[in-house]
Amino acid sequence: MYCSTQIGKCLVEEPDVKNRLLYKTLELELQLEGGLKVVKNTFQNDPKYEINNFDLRKRFDLIPLDISKSKNYLTQKLQQQQEESRNLRSLNFTQQLKKYEEIKDHAHNGLLSSLIHESRKRDIEKQEQLQIKDDQENYMKLMVCITMFREPLTQLQKSIDGVVQSLDAFMKYGIAPHQIGVCVFFDGIENIHNVIDENGASYHENIIPYFKSHLDEEYGIKDKKTLDHQYWEYKKHKKFFLDYNPKNILNLKRNQQLLLKKYKKYKDQLLPIMKSLKGDRWMPQDEWVENNIIQAMIRQYDLSSQYIKDRENTAWVYQGRHVHKECTMPIFYVFKFKNGSKLSSHLWFFKGFCEELKPEYCLLMDCGAIPAKDSIFKLISSMEADLKIGGVCGNMRIEEEIGNNDSLHTESMDILSKILNQHIFSIKKCQQCEYDIGHILDKNYESALNYIHVLPGAFSAYRFKAFTQHYQKRSKKFEMIRQVLRGGLQQNTADNQQENNNDAEDQAISVQNEQERYNILNFYLRQVMDSNYEYSSITEANMFLAEDRVLCLLLFCQDFYLKYIPDAIVYVDACQSLIDLLFQRRRWINGSWFALNYVQDTYQEKLENSSHSWEAKQLFKFSIICAGLNQLQQYFFQSFQIVWLYMILREVVGSNKETDTDTYYDVQNQISPPINDDASDHVQESVNNIFVSAILALYIFLVLMLIYLSLTYDQQILNNINGTSENSKKNLQQKIRSYYFSKYYFVSTLLGLISLATVTYTIYLLINSIILELKFTDFIEKPNAPQSYYSLLIVIGFGTLALPFLFTLITQPSVIISVLMNAIHYFYYQPTYTHLFITYAFCRIDDLSWGTKGLTEDKSQSKVFTDKIYKKYLFVIKWIVLNCIASGILILLLRMNISRLPQFLILFISVILTLISLLKGFLAIIHLIQFYMPTGTKSRRDKIINTTNKMEDTLKRGKDFNKNLQEFFMAKKSL
Repeated sequence: MYCSTQIGKCLVEEPDVKNRLLYKTLELELQLEGGLKVVKNTFQNDPKYEINNFDLRKRFDLIPLDISKSKNYLTQKLQQQQEESRNLRSLNFTQQLKKYEEIKDHAHNGLLSSLIHESRKRDIEKQEQLQIKDDQENYMKLMVCITMFREPLTQLQKSIDGVVQSLDAFMKYGIAPHQIGVCVFFDGIENIHNVIDENGASYHENIIPYFKSHLDEEYGIKDKKTLDHQYWEYKKHKKFFLDYNPKNILNLKRNQQLLLKKYKKYKDQLLPIMKSLKGDRWMPQDEWVENNIIQAMIRQYDLSSQYIKDRENTAWVYQGRHVHKECTMPIFYVFKFKNGSKLSSHLWFFKGFCEELKPEYCLLMDCGAIPAKDSIFKLISSMEADLKIGGVCGNMRIEEEIGNNDSLHTESMDILSKILNQHIFSIKKCQQCEYDIGHILDKNYESALNYIHVLPGAFSAYRFKAFTQHYQKRSKKFEMIRQVLRGGLQQNTADNQQENNNDAEDQAISVQNEQERYNILNFYLRQVMDSNYEYSSITEANMFLAEDRVLCLLLFCQDFYLKYIPDAIVYVDACQSLIDLLFQRRRWINGSWFALNYVQDTYQEKLENSSHSWEAKQLFKFSIICAGLNQLQQYFFQSFQIVWLYMILREVVGSNKETDTDTYYDVQNQISPPINDDASDHVQESVNNIFVSAILALYIFLVLMLIYLSLTYDQQILNNINGTSENSKKNLQQKIRSYYFSKYYFVSTLLGLISLATVTYTIYLLINSIILELKFTDFIEKPNAPQSYYSLLIVIGFGTLALPFLFTLITQPSVIISVLMNAIHYFYYQPTYTHLFITYAFCRIDDLSWGTKGLTEDKSQSKVFTDKIYKKYLFVIKWIVLNCIASGILILLLRMNISRLPQFLILFISVILTLISLLKGFLAIIHLIQFYMPTGTKSRRDKIINTTNKMEDTLKRGKDFNKNLQEFFMAKKSL
């Protein structure tokens, strides 16, 4: 599936000095208006420096560097700087450092500077309308964003290996490895994988040991420039910031024993601060004076607070590369100091690195995603073949399972759930089947309409031009200004007309400035661009959990199509347990629900700004309508399920009654004439009613139990639990989780069994009524019979849905084999999907945490209005009441024994489902045919690829670029 590659691999024969210059580490700061700046720290809490000048920071622009110049250029620059620094010897040590920082010309920023030069060189050539030859192109063509949190090193290696597997295809097309940049974003430097077990560090998985043994050693990175130093320095100040906050200081004042214990633990850090505060009045015995210790702790809190605040918008960046056929593929390891979510990493990627390097295409990946061979190239080349495509996604498959890993919460399962979920069915295989069916039907169907509702962040690519174009926000005022500028208003005198035009021009400039600020990226990233951003409502807060859906709307209205590329395969990790999947789907369901509401409310206005054809706009509107129908079905699923169960139960007791009556009359006819059995019928009817009511009551009780558990279980409360020690806190949290998780498993299992029994009996009735009882002659002679309609609808529905599967069997047989092998797991967990996941999601709309990968803390509480709990209960009550009304009305109608009402309801539902199946299946097969047909996307893409073979020229250009890098940085001394 993937090859083993060493990330950050370099040529070992390169001297350390050259590596230290070329791959120098940087502290970069993201600018609000876009772009990056280099941050230099003169004092980093070093005792020999003045304590008041702690952490003096200066910012410098990134300097483009032309590596085609003489290799002596950098040496001359260094010598010039050294000559200037010799003139500073007359100043004292601190003044020398300050002055040196002021005059120091940052001649370069290593590999990043050379790439920025090529980007800006291209912009100049565009402005001057110069035609650059293919063999001289060195600008950035593709930037890859890989987002990480706590994933181990092997997950990162797999993802970078997947990128490497497309390099040969890119080189054949004419794109050299140095035109493909990879940015790996670690969300929070203290969150990187650095697990220590009882036997020591697991070096094959931890991040810091790898950087120590490979990048630091091979690139000559030492001391404060290392990741190890930055990691522990940040954790140290974070510890001081938490321990010495004003609230804890008050507690320490009351407990002198605990105060001295804290002081002894951090004596090496506090003693120099204490001495500096006392100055000449310092005496050795002052070390144990309580007031001096408190003052030192307060000072340390201020220093640590400033240290953390300074790094809220900065990252520690390693510059590395992968060497492929003697060519360089740049890799930037970006360790954001502050944890800020996946969207924050996208902010760094788009507004930082992409703003500086100006790529043509961008690719978003999750760490652990493994693109198959040439999959990335297939995404990019599909956009190259069709300029109308602004975004694409690939075919996501689950990485092959080794054993059953659904054991994370096995201690929380009851016996029945453990047998079913652990030993018989696999939640991972269920997800694999779900992904396969979803891509064969949903993604192909959406792509046929030229609009993918959600391009998944785990593996999707975009045309960067689509982001940078300004989204035009029209209004009556804007139209009026435009008419004034065109002279379209009523004619006035010449003076008045000139005055109106001047006013209109001023207003037009104001509107244009507003539009400059209102582009797609600013809208998509607005909650992380402004640290003080406040959500206007809980609806908007949930919408940001699925901001990809809003992004896709804006991209389409920017005149771009969004497409699905079936043969661009990527392997991703699945959730390992039902509970992990529950938390993930809570975010997916709520985010998609409220984001779709936003799309439905605003798409009319935004679509007016698009220059799409009338047909394309109608297809888009049709897609929104279908999504709304699916949303409505999801909202009322509980009531549909209850009514369905009631109809099946009535059918069961009805068939039993008929069987018992037939048997009774057969026996009586043999003995004596029939007698009046009204009393027997009354008893039988009462028993039947009790049976139906009991099953329905059990079902409703289980649903209410799910609602109760979902409303009372709150991960935020668990995060705030206090204990006498860290272990006791974790044990208490685990006990509470085990209680709730065991209940979730038990209720979900019972509901699943009831639903499976309902489905099984429904299938039995269909087979018995249509296949066994209805003959072909009956279908012709009695076309109005309900069975005739049912059979016709079933044939049409399943026949249409089967078409894309049959086509996929020809083009990708392994996918269909996977569906068949995992279908039983998928059907077992479907009741869980429809009951547990929807109920939990709707009851937790106030939970805005990520939910997976350990991100269970809701960091947006300060950004959401204070009455979100009230809004949540209002939403839940409304959902429950509407479902009760819908199910109550339908059951009441059924109990009234209206002639043929059950058949009408079944027929009505069958018609709706058949229409949906017909549309999805038909459009899905249309897209597959369009994609694979001789004039389709795949053929156009392959034609470009097959008629282009620039491997030799691209390899030469890549080697020349690499050679220039080596020669340019052959300096004798470092900065």
